[in-house]
Amino acid sequence: MKFKQITISVLATLVLATGSNLAIAGTLTGGATLPEQIVQEGTSIEQLARAAEQVQNQLQMLLNEARNLESLPTNFVNQITGQLGQLTNIVGQGDALSYAGQNISSQLSSEYPGYSNGVNYQQEYQNWNNTTSQNIQNALQAQNLASNQFATQSQALASIQSASQSAAGRMQVLQAGNQIAGMEVKSIQHLQQIEMAQNDARLAYEKQKLTEASQQNSISQQELGTFLGTGGQNAMGSGSNINLGNTSQFNPE
Repeated sequence: MKFKQITISVLATLVLATGSNLAIAGTLTGGATLPEQIVQEGTSIEQLARAAEQVQNQLQMLLNEARNLESLPTNFVNQITGQLGQLTNIVGQGDALSYAGQNISSQLSSEYPGYSNGVNYQQEYQNWNNTTSQNIQNALQAQNLASNQFATQSQALASIQSASQSAAGRMQVLQAGNQIAGMEVKSIQHLQQIEMAQNDARLAYEKQKLTEASQQNSISQQELGTFLGTGGQNAMGSGSNINLGNTSQFNPE
């Protein structure tokens, strides 16, 4: 799979391509109705938040081992790259879910005009995506990781593994990965807040419309009852008392 070329460091694979994320987002909700998409979005974000916490815990454990153990396990580098690979997937899925959220926002705006009460949820999702990507790059720069051009995910992962071979490289990669994992946990929690706020706005809008429809129906029923109970009967009564004038001329003498 080709990824958009961007300037990043040895953890460059954590910043995935827009085109790829859009494709992933399409598979998350493809063929589903809007209510189904909303449920899928909320469930997927909740699951992703748990996965991010697990990866953060694992990376923190590996970082503690690298700091405290004199002799590291022989598969330590593989453990690092394995956890970073999972973190890569989490970042990519988060991006994809933000694009799916934008798509849902667009559909909601069409089907429920005014539901957002002035909040641009599409922009909220886009801002989330931009902020997350920038935070990742800032974390990499904070560890003084060299910038390189990576056209594919495999190239980036190979560079990660290469950097992990030395003690200094391992610490840099682990510290950056641990920092990014922590930020990703908070970022996904924020994404969840955006999704919940949007869903709450939709539900409030639907409730308002149902209330308005119920009130309108009640008014119509009252008006009909008033007509039948008073005006309708009066109209019928006045009709039965119509003065036909002198009818004697029609009676035979």
